[in-house]
Amino acid sequence: MVYQLVDLNSMWKYILNFELKLGFKKTSVLVYFVVFFGLAFLIVNILGGAFTGARIIVGNANNNLNAPLVIAMLQNIFCIIGVLIFAAMFGNAGYRDFEFNTHPLFFTKPIKPFDYYIGRFTGAFVVSIFIQAGFSLGMLFGFLMPYLDQDAIGPFSLYAYLHPFMILVIPNIFMVGALLFMLAVLTRRMLPTYLASVVLLFGYLTAGNLVSDIETRWIAALMDPFGGEAVSLAVRYWTPVEQNSNFIPVSKWLLFNRLIWLGAGGVFMGIGLWKFDFKHSEPGKSKRKKDETIETADKPVISSGFIHALPVFNSATLWLQFKTQIFIEMKRAYRDPYFIAIAGTAAGFLLMNQQAIGNMYGVDTLPITHMVLQVLSGSFALFMLILITFYAGQIVWRERELKADQIMDSLPIPNWIPMVSKLITLILIPGIMLPVLMLIGIAVQTWRGFYDYEIHLYLKQLLLLDWSDYALLCVLAFSIQTVVNHKYLGHFILILYFLFGMFSGQFGLDHTLYHFGSGSDARYSDMNGFEPYVWRLIWYKLYWGSFAVLLAFASNLFWNRGLTGDFKSRWETAKYRLTTKMKNGIIIFGLFFIGLGSFIFYNTNILNEYHRSNYWEKLSADYEKTYKKFKGVPQPKITGVSGEVHLFPKEARVEFSGVYQMKNKTDSVIDTIHTNFNRQSPYSSFAWSRPTETVFTDSSYGWDMFVFDPPIQPEDEFSLEFSGERKRTGFSNGGVNRTVVENGTMIWSGDLFPDFGYNPGRELSSKRTRKKHDLSETQDPMPKYDDVEGNKHGILGDDADWVDFEVIMSTDMDQIAMAPGYIQKEWEENGRRFFHYKMDQKIHNLFAFVSARYEVIQEEWNGINLEVYHHSTHTYNVDKLMEGMKKSIEYYNELYGPYPYRQCRILEFPYGSYAASFPNTIPYSENIGFVLDVDPDDPEDLDMPFWITAHEMGHQWWPHQVSGGNVQGSGFLSEGLAEYSAVSLLAKEKGEKQLRKFLKYELDKYLIGRYSEQKFEPTIVQTEGHPYIHYNKAGLMMYTLSDFIGKDVFNSALGRFIDKFRYQSNPYTNIGEFVKTIREDT
Repeated sequence: MVYQLVDLNSMWKYILNFELKLGFKKTSVLVYFVVFFGLAFLIVNILGGAFTGARIIVGNANNNLNAPLVIAMLQNIFCIIGVLIFAAMFGNAGYRDFEFNTHPLFFTKPIKPFDYYIGRFTGAFVVSIFIQAGFSLGMLFGFLMPYLDQDAIGPFSLYAYLHPFMILVIPNIFMVGALLFMLAVLTRRMLPTYLASVVLLFGYLTAGNLVSDIETRWIAALMDPFGGEAVSLAVRYWTPVEQNSNFIPVSKWLLFNRLIWLGAGGVFMGIGLWKFDFKHSEPGKSKRKKDETIETADKPVISSGFIHALPVFNSATLWLQFKTQIFIEMKRAYRDPYFIAIAGTAAGFLLMNQQAIGNMYGVDTLPITHMVLQVLSGSFALFMLILITFYAGQIVWRERELKADQIMDSLPIPNWIPMVSKLITLILIPGIMLPVLMLIGIAVQTWRGFYDYEIHLYLKQLLLLDWSDYALLCVLAFSIQTVVNHKYLGHFILILYFLFGMFSGQFGLDHTLYHFGSGSDARYSDMNGFEPYVWRLIWYKLYWGSFAVLLAFASNLFWNRGLTGDFKSRWETAKYRLTTKMKNGIIIFGLFFIGLGSFIFYNTNILNEYHRSNYWEKLSADYEKTYKKFKGVPQPKITGVSGEVHLFPKEARVEFSGVYQMKNKTDSVIDTIHTNFNRQSPYSSFAWSRPTETVFTDSSYGWDMFVFDPPIQPEDEFSLEFSGERKRTGFSNGGVNRTVVENGTMIWSGDLFPDFGYNPGRELSSKRTRKKHDLSETQDPMPKYDDVEGNKHGILGDDADWVDFEVIMSTDMDQIAMAPGYIQKEWEENGRRFFHYKMDQKIHNLFAFVSARYEVIQEEWNGINLEVYHHSTHTYNVDKLMEGMKKSIEYYNELYGPYPYRQCRILEFPYGSYAASFPNTIPYSENIGFVLDVDPDDPEDLDMPFWITAHEMGHQWWPHQVSGGNVQGSGFLSEGLAEYSAVSLLAKEKGEKQLRKFLKYELDKYLIGRYSEQKFEPTIVQTEGHPYIHYNKAGLMMYTLSDFIGKDVFNSALGRFIDKFRYQSNPYTNIGEFVKTIREDT
């Protein structure tokens, strides 16, 4: 056996031998090993497609499943998860003798503290490595399974497993173990080891929040105690080929990281050896020296008479006992120095974590309250999960660990008093911590010079939403500890529950009705508050609250009192404790639970569609299998769009109607039209101006087929009239429909209006996913840039070229409804506001409908009406947005020709983090340009509101004047040229320092995009759906090219290109024409 190989000549080796014997005999060690082995095996099988519908992606979706990088990432992730197990292993090794009061036996033997310390530590170290090796072995055996997708598995390499295990896993276990063992031995308690594991996890998370800023990534690489950020930095720019073949390099930052944290482990070992001794007293307890002993003389006892008082046990007594017990429990918990240390540590990490409050190209976001809460509350969640898990065990088991349980159990109090008082104390732990979180948030805001604290929002989020979630978790953790009646098994079961929540969706188990505490995923917006989520939150809170009461009843029934601990006897006791009142309570809350669950089911499965997570993937695959045969079938084109869109924000619904003017622009006779519609926007009427017959309807895909009799001849014109309604009905399993919201609706035209023909954008793109559904490995490529058929259609859609546009909108009286176009008329009718918009020239068949309560900044400038429609409190960057519009129009007029419209409007809307450009109208989400915190005194702080506006204004020329065909490279003509335009304007207006910083971020984002490439990095003329090329590489490349050939020459070529192809269609221009134009001048 392994432990017999140990040499017994020295005492530390003898102790090590004993630890190994004990460790490998423990059931828990074997269970941990099997669990890690099983988890790894399961994950590999999910990766390899062994389970239909289950899917996990690690790294690049098209990496080999057993690529060295994937193996290293998985090993390190589960080493981090293993910290909680290491806490048990090292903590138990250091605390075991004190727990069982055997330490006097050891401390009086001829053993040196050094031998005792090293022997115990090394034993726990070896056992922990053994447990962690279970995960590596599980992966290794998993990848050898013949039924996995062999095309996705690369060559076997044992070194791919050993290399990260040696440079990441073993050093991590040493560092973590040295810290945890030191704490267990010196404090002679287990709790500090668990708290230290929490601190390590916080260090890992804090390091991760520094990654978004290029300037601080090296700090993150050094701060991460587990080395993952250093590895990520080393492989950040690897190509897919390198990811599949290269082993983790020992880069400069990874080497420094390992040296720092191995050194830290050495320091922890040194402190432990220096401070550890064999004194019998517990640390912190003082002893009086013999000469300081206070002697007191015997004093006679004076009798004051005997008073006989009968004990009274009534409701007042019970209430007094209950209050007293709660006070005692709270005093124990909150005066615990470790609890104070926890709160202090959490506060420190949260203050450090404020770096994560929004960052875009190195520019901070203003610390608006909801964004501060989003970061702090999110970071705090993991901390609270761990804290509640451990404190549930501490509170339930405190008396038994202090050997005072028999005294407490013999007191004349009913079971519910200690049980409920302990549960309330546990629930109050996050209740005390959350106000601290609020103070931290206010401190961060104050430190950054932001004083709009929104205390009401702190109270709603922290005390109503977060605390109720943590209270539910407290009840669950407390009930598990009570019913299981084993502290560490209770911890383990709760951790398994968390893991189930992480992975259950992969197996289709994703309904909120059986995920404890689910349904709390509310998203706040400054513009719209919590509005769409309020009722969903209320019903789910009541549902899980009812279940939590049932769990509390179970805790009371199984509350351990006395010496009987086996489950059978406790079951008999529980039946005895089940009084009539308790039965009635269980029945009442059980009926509440069932009734509320039925109501939620009615909303999620009847009023709304419920589908398992893999449904949409299968739907896309079936769409391609069923309808791809119609790809390229000639269809008519839309030439004009007029409609009405009536928004009812308070009712969360929209009524719409429209008329399409259509024309057969092909050379073919068309007898069948294939219509696509959004399934959430059903039509109440759908009428063609020519005789038709509906021959096929598929509501699953929103696909209808209409046969025309007689057929449509080339150049024939006709029309389509349609109307429908879209509304929010109840709530769905996945959240809330935000199509129409109370304040800040933005609806894309495609969400309401139909389109025509087969849409390749609905196809699956991942090679591995396509293969799983028996599709060809790759999608059909777009036509090459010079393809004649491809250039007959525009990049923004096959069903239209340039169209006339007109719409009438209505909304609530306190809102403004907006769409592209010039206001023709505004009026009020039946308590509603109406707006009539019309474009005076043709535009792309792409537009949006927006409505909100706006403040308006308006300025007439050079004959153009410039407007910013913003939320009342979001005035921070309005001047920068206005400057961006002015400078863009001025500069782009010079480069490309006149701005084609008489107005330009920026419209703020909630949710999302993007902007979109429609003719003379640019919707902006509230979380980017409106709330960025640009430092006016720092010449290197990028003026991102200005730059985003410049980019979106660039689209008023590209593609709203020049648009490419539906061929390769055309995305570059839209996004790439808008990006170049914005970069050039940034250089002109903001100077060299901002330009260099911006291009550094562009390079970083381009290389990161290449890291995630699904196939191969194409050239500019081959690009299809490649945002990292269209945006980031294009900006770099075009600006560099303009430097090489001269900016005046390059910009002159762009001007000629736009003059030549402005508003051209069928054939559209393409990247080849663009390259040809550039070459004419070079």
